[in-house]
Amino acid sequence: MDHTAFTTFLHEQIPITTAMQIQADVFSQEKIVLSVPFAPNKNDKNTGFGGSIACLMTLCGWSMMYANFHTLFPAGQIVIQKSEIRYLAPIHTDFQAICICEDNICKQELITNVQAKGKGKLSLSISCISNGVVSAELTGTYYITL
Repeated sequence: MDHTAFTTFLHEQIPITTAMQIQADVFSQEKIVLSVPFAPNKNDKNTGFGGSIACLMTLCGWSMMYANFHTLFPAGQIVIQKSEIRYLAPIHTDFQAICICEDNICKQELITNVQAKGKGKLSLSISCISNGVVSAELTGTYYITL
């Protein structure tokens, strides 16, 4: 699936992605980049809405799980079990979430655990970037269960 098809998939399956106007800019097993325009994702202070920032980063990690494991486990349920977000700087422009996961050892460990136990987890780090500045960071534990 390419990034355009993945954007369509998100809009069809997760309604909030349409309201937020989320676009998948990069969709691969190593890197996910999701972006949103500022206008529908701002708050009353004319900065990025914390809920939109959290949603975008959470979805970026979920997308990484989907990119890596949906084909192997099409019936698998992907969920975030826990997360921590640090808001570092206000956002005044369009913004994007980026997740890079090149750790094949951890990916293989998840696959082994899902095959043996019916569930596996992966810890991911996601950054929110606005105007070239890291504005927020999320660390999350994502699970896939059969």
